[in-house]
Amino acid sequence: MKIPVIYLAVFAMLFQQALSTMSGLTIPVLAPPIAAETGLSPGLVGLYTAFLYGGSMISSLTGGGLLLRFGALRVSQACLLVVAIGLLINAPGYIFLFVTGALITGLGGGPSTPASSQILARYADPARAPLIFSIKQTGVPLGGVFAGVLLPIYVSEFGWRGAIVGAALMAVGLALLLQPLRAEFDSDRQPGRGLKLTDVRATMMTVLRDPRVRELSMALFAFTGLQLAFASFYVSFLSLGLGWSLTEAGIAYSVAMVAGIIGRILWGWVGSNFMPPLYLLAMLGFLMAFAGMAQALVGADWPVHAVWCIAFAYGLTGIGYQGVLLAEIARVSPPGMAGVITGGAVFFAYLGMILMPAAFGVILEIFDSYRLAFLVLAGVPMIVASILLRSAIRAKT
Repeated sequence: MKIPVIYLAVFAMLFQQALSTMSGLTIPVLAPPIAAETGLSPGLVGLYTAFLYGGSMISSLTGGGLLLRFGALRVSQACLLVVAIGLLINAPGYIFLFVTGALITGLGGGPSTPASSQILARYADPARAPLIFSIKQTGVPLGGVFAGVLLPIYVSEFGWRGAIVGAALMAVGLALLLQPLRAEFDSDRQPGRGLKLTDVRATMMTVLRDPRVRELSMALFAFTGLQLAFASFYVSFLSLGLGWSLTEAGIAYSVAMVAGIIGRILWGWVGSNFMPPLYLLAMLGFLMAFAGMAQALVGADWPVHAVWCIAFAYGLTGIGYQGVLLAEIARVSPPGMAGVITGGAVFFAYLGMILMPAAFGVILEIFDSYRLAFLVLAGVPMIVASILLRSAIRAKT
């Protein structure tokens, strides 16, 4: 029995996304054993992350020409090989190599989402695209699970350097496993197409000039930026701000992550069957803003289950939106250009992932208030949700 091509596409891109995500999380997860052996401060994870996302910003914007010339599957394979190289560069344990490794790993991870969008946009029924893209986006939390479960096992058996090698080998292994799919998934490649620096400018101009793509890029900036700010500071908020134990704070954080997985499937289903995606994205923007602001109300005297409910509400909306948003970007892209346009839009996602957690940290440093930081940052997706709602109403009329 022949497996439908769309199923192969979804699961191939799901695992590509998972291992790309795992690669980005490998050094942060291994920070304690690395610090114990090398004497480097675990706080340097912030520097590592900045270079990681900086590399991803660059490659997501510049990878459009590569997608068109070599095909999205070949680019996916190349991305996996590049992140493997980036991981292995970290193995000697010197700080300058961690910086280099972060940049190269980020360069490899940046085109992963545009490449998967290019493939899925070709094969997904437009009416079912929100669900298809949402299923693929569960690869992000799955990558977090891989990092959280497998890396500690690798460390216990082979040390932190062995864990890096193990993660790199997983990426290389998947790149090889994808090869039989290339004839089908890269049949639209344009081998005679040249690679020009002007492609970068053309991609950015397309994103900025088309009001639909521009507004969806704003949503990526706001939603993804708040998501990473939440991920970066939520455990610290509960443990340092409210006096919870690290274990208790970690459980609450896990509640949000599980809700995010549920939300990705739920909202993909809703967007495919019951609600126009733009209205759905506006609704999710408002709901994630309210859930983010609700964090400011949480106090040390709150029952644990009440805090879990707020965390679940944020995860369901503030982490569960991605598939619907990426599917909508692919829908409004010119034919055959979904990956290129997604690359330009994802540039703004990475920009939000750098600027919004930094803004949270600045507010925390100046005012010593997690609550104020949550309130201020949650206002950003509320503004974008208002813009999306206005556009959805205009499009209907």
